[in-house]
Amino acid sequence: MAGPMRRAPVLLLAAFACGSPDPGASGTATAGTSSGTTEAETSAGAETTSTSTSTSTGDATTSTSTSTSTTTGVDTTTTTTSGETTSTSTTSDTDAATDTDTSTGGDPLDDLLTLDHVQVKGTHNSYHVEPPIPFDASHEYSHAPLDVQLADQGVRAFELDVHEGLGGFEVYHISVIDSVSTCDAFTDCLEVIKGWSDDHPLHLPVAVWLEIKDSTGGLPIDAGDLDLIDDDIRAVFPEERLLTPDDIQGDYASVRAALEDGGWPTIASVRGQVLFVLLNTDDKSEDYTYGFTTTEGRAMFARVEPDQFAAPWAAIAKLGLSDDASITAAHAAQILIATNVCGAGEDDDACQADLETAMANGIHMLKDDFPAPIQGKTYWMDLVDGNPARCNPVTAPPECTSAALEDL
Repeated sequence: MAGPMRRAPVLLLAAFACGSPDPGASGTATAGTSSGTTEAETSAGAETTSTSTSTSTGDATTSTSTSTSTTTGVDTTTTTTSGETTSTSTTSDTDAATDTDTSTGGDPLDDLLTLDHVQVKGTHNSYHVEPPIPFDASHEYSHAPLDVQLADQGVRAFELDVHEGLGGFEVYHISVIDSVSTCDAFTDCLEVIKGWSDDHPLHLPVAVWLEIKDSTGGLPIDAGDLDLIDDDIRAVFPEERLLTPDDIQGDYASVRAALEDGGWPTIASVRGQVLFVLLNTDDKSEDYTYGFTTTEGRAMFARVEPDQFAAPWAAIAKLGLSDDASITAAHAAQILIATNVCGAGEDDDACQADLETAMANGIHMLKDDFPAPIQGKTYWMDLVDGNPARCNPVTAPPECTSAALEDL
């Protein structure tokens, strides 16, 4: 894990001690570590060996042909003697690939289920490592590296705080007082995600939320810098690995028109992809959406507020977990919803109650500071009927099963 970077000092450190609040969401951050089963993907080519022997004695001819074919762990042997054929097929328990992913892919439900039928586990400030001297209880948590969260903890939604440094974009919470990260450079964080994704191409889409910050450290970030963030995303992820607003819009006039008419794409069409969401709803969002008009050509979706659900670029929101009216309206508009569930310093019983509320309300991305059990705390985000995902209780059809989505 990379060590802490030196950050430029900022003024009014006391004002940052409680972290940077996110409107419309609850919770701050704490996380633990856990052990789990690493996902693995299996694939192998086809290999065929054929041997033929013919013996002729007088009028009698005996011909024996043996063929062995191996494809993705299935061995088939066929023997033909004097016009009679015997075929034996044996399935091996050992896959022929070096990767050992057991995640679901190609399920018959892949063409029925769509992205909004899913409910996944996510983390808040997903890069965060507890500083040597925490200034506030909300800083007292450490997340595992992003690939460990993906593989062992079943996390499928991340949140990264992006600042601009002298040498490029950096990921940390607050300069000086809370600046330790599992991946310091923004592109390094993306490479960690892509590396895991490369090895597990059948995973559900991974959502990466970016909060663009220049009030808690770093240089001022303007509209041109937002273009550079798009460039960094596309420098790591090729277009076929990204799920972008243009992919949803297709031939429609807008993202909103596409969702209202055709809805979200099927799971079959988005496995192995990553989507990015701009978390900000301030002037940076206005710049990114060209005056709140469109996300055409952008690498990221942009978060919408409830009064923007009809906007042409409206697709994804982050809401309070008990904001029933807005959640109902978002579901009606086929908008994906995220929320913060539990943060450091919050009571275990209250966290459990909030998790149950968020799950029952059909929120798609449940961001939490406790994606795995930690010592001294009884609560952690346990999706008991799905790992890493479960069927959304509000939007999924009755045929849906968590194992059909992805199964660790």
